[in-house]
Amino acid sequence: MPGITDEKRRRLEEKVGEFRDRQVGEAVQHVLDFDKTPAALKAEVDRFVIGQEKGKKIIATAIAFHYRRLGAALKRALSEHGGDIEGALKNTRTPKANILMVGPTGCGKTYTSETASGLVGVPFVVEDLTKFSEVGYVGMNVTDILVDLLISGGGNPHVAQMGIVYLDEMDKIAGETSTVRDVSGKGVQKGLLKLVEGMDNTVEVGKERLILSTKHVLFIAAGAFESLEGVVRRRLSRLNVAGDWRDHLASEDLVSFGMERQLVGRFPVRVVYDRLTTQELQDILTQSADSPLQAYVQDLRSWDIELRYTEEALGEIARRAKREGTGARGLTGILHRVLLDDMFSLPGAYSGELMMDGAYVREKLK
Repeated sequence: MPGITDEKRRRLEEKVGEFRDRQVGEAVQHVLDFDKTPAALKAEVDRFVIGQEKGKKIIATAIAFHYRRLGAALKRALSEHGGDIEGALKNTRTPKANILMVGPTGCGKTYTSETASGLVGVPFVVEDLTKFSEVGYVGMNVTDILVDLLISGGGNPHVAQMGIVYLDEMDKIAGETSTVRDVSGKGVQKGLLKLVEGMDNTVEVGKERLILSTKHVLFIAAGAFESLEGVVRRRLSRLNVAGDWRDHLASEDLVSFGMERQLVGRFPVRVVYDRLTTQELQDILTQSADSPLQAYVQDLRSWDIELRYTEEALGEIARRAKREGTGARGLTGILHRVLLDDMFSLPGAYSGELMMDGAYVREKLK
C-alpha cells in the first residue's frame, strides 16, 4: 500500500482486526446468552412439531443443556483469554451428549432437530450417510461434513464449530449385510467416530487451510432402524422382561443391529419416535405454524381465491398420508395432487371461494 505510513498501516490493521473480532463476537453471542429452559424450548418447538411429546421432551432437554453448558464454559474461557473467541473455543471442552433418533419416515425426526437448532440460532446441516464412503472408495467421505457445516456457518469457523450435524440414514450404513456395504458402512462408521469424538480437522478453502474442531458440535444420528424392534423384543424375551420395547432400547441392541460399539457409546441420548396417527397428521394441517395447508391457502389468496375446507376433507388427506406411509412429509404432495387442476386453471380466470370438501378430495385422489 504505497503512500501509507507504517503508523497508519498499523492503525488500519488494528481496526480491521477489531472489526473481525466484533463480527466473530456478535456471531457467537447468542450461544453465550442462551438461557432457554428445556420446557421453554419445547414449548416453541410445539408450535411447529405436532405429536411426539416424549421425543420432543428428550430432544429439547438435550439441546438446551448442551448450549447452556457450552455458553457458560465459553464465558469462563473468554474471561481467562482476554475475550479471544478462538482461544476460548480451543481451550474449552465440555461433556457432550449426542443424540440417536429412531423412527419411521415422516414422523418428525429431522423437523424437530432443525426447528430446535433454528430456535437456538446455530448452523444446522443434514447429511445423508448413504452418499458417503470410507476414504479411498468412490463417494463422499466424512470430511465433506465439515465443509457443509462451514458453509452453513456463513464461512465463519467459530460459528460452524458450535452447530448441529444431523446424520440421516444411520441405519443404512449399520444394518446392511452385503459385502460392499460392510466394507463401506463400517469404514464410514469409523470415520464418523473420529468426527463425533471431537477432533481438530483441516478444511481447505482455496489456498487457505482452516482448522475446524468438532468437539463443540452436537451430532444427531437418525434412521428408521426397521428391524430394531425385533432385536430388542428377542432380547427382552430371553430375559423374560415385559413392557414397551421403546423403553428398553439398550446399547447392545444397537450393536446387534450393526452399529460399531464405540460409535454407539458416543450417542448416549436415545429417543424413539412413533409413527404419526391419522389425527396427528390432520392436526399438522390445522395447528402447525408451518402447516402446508396454510401455505396453499396463502398462495391461492394471492390470486384472489379463498380456499375453504371441511373437517371431512382434512380427514381424507390425513388418511391418505397414513395409508401411503409417508407421514407428515407426504401431506404437501397429497395437497398438491388434490389442488393441482384448480391451481392451474383458476388463477386469472376466477376470483372467489374454492371449497375443498370430502367429495372433492376423494374425486381428486381417485
